[in-house]
Amino acid sequence: MDAVDRPMQALGEWLGPYAPRLLGALAILLVAWIVARVVHSVLQRAGAKARLDERAHHPGLSALLGNLARYAVWLLALPALLGTLELKGLLDPVNAMLSRMMAFVPNLFGALVILAVGILVARIARQIVTALLQAAGSEKLALQLGMTQALGKNTLAGIAGSVLFTLLLLPTLAAALEALGLASVSKPVSQLMDKVFELIPRLISAAIILGVAALIGRALASVAGGLLAGMGFDSWPAKLGFKAAGRAGGRAPSEHAGSLVMVAVMFVALTQASEVIGFAVLTEAVATVGLVLARVAVAALLLGVGLWLAAWAAGLIESSAARHARVLASLARGAILFFAA
Repeated sequence: MDAVDRPMQALGEWLGPYAPRLLGALAILLVAWIVARVVHSVLQRAGAKARLDERAHHPGLSALLGNLARYAVWLLALPALLGTLELKGLLDPVNAMLSRMMAFVPNLFGALVILAVGILVARIARQIVTALLQAAGSEKLALQLGMTQALGKNTLAGIAGSVLFTLLLLPTLAAALEALGLASVSKPVSQLMDKVFELIPRLISAAIILGVAALIGRALASVAGGLLAGMGFDSWPAKLGFKAAGRAGGRAPSEHAGSLVMVAVMFVALTQASEVIGFAVLTEAVATVGLVLARVAVAALLLGVGLWLAAWAAGLIESSAARHARVLASLARGAILFFAA
């Protein structure tokens, strides 16, 4: 018996000072485990009952919040566990970390409140603006401007509402970052926001210029197409020798000429809009492209006049009684086209 009692007595003497600590640590672990499971279960059920995942359009959000709460319970129980075990070397850093985290919680809560309120206000403003624009006939305006195909499934009112939503989120994001005390991040966002708001009046002016130009261009294209059709412009390809010429793309030549008038008006308006915005590179690029297109248009006009003169001279020679009239007509046609090109 002495051989057994002595080791047990020595083990009891060695564990004696640590037994209460171990029992206390086990009790803390048990309580923390129970509280963590209860909090996790409550949050998941509350999220499922409130249909949080569906409303936030984020599957698994309730489970994520439950897991975060469970980890928070374990984190808060850690100092008590280390203090019970009297592990001061680990307890001091953990207490310092928790102190910083708890000091950051009010800032985080304030930022979340600002962000939630800002998103709510932005969504309400988007819905109001979208409804007002639709009631004012924005889709009819998009149809008149020929923007229906470019918009696709989107609507002009919906795009305007989304732009407003984004613009309202920028100051909200800046305010939330300032509440977090992240000056290194909030300052660039604020500067970006200032530049965006400075650019808004210019963008609105440019959009008005382009919209008015589109209306004027469509009117001029319709007038030009009607005048050219009345002058017999649609029969000119056949007169110029293009016997197989038809309606290219299902459209008459007068309609294509009207489209060119529309393109010319829009290029002039785009140049003015880019100057209003203040983008020198864009202005220069548009001006260069416009100059190239103007030269191409002049070249096409000269070529058309050359084709008309060649066809007229060839017809005149063929109708004469000269020998080898067809050969002479072909030579005349080729010579005129050579100088026209």
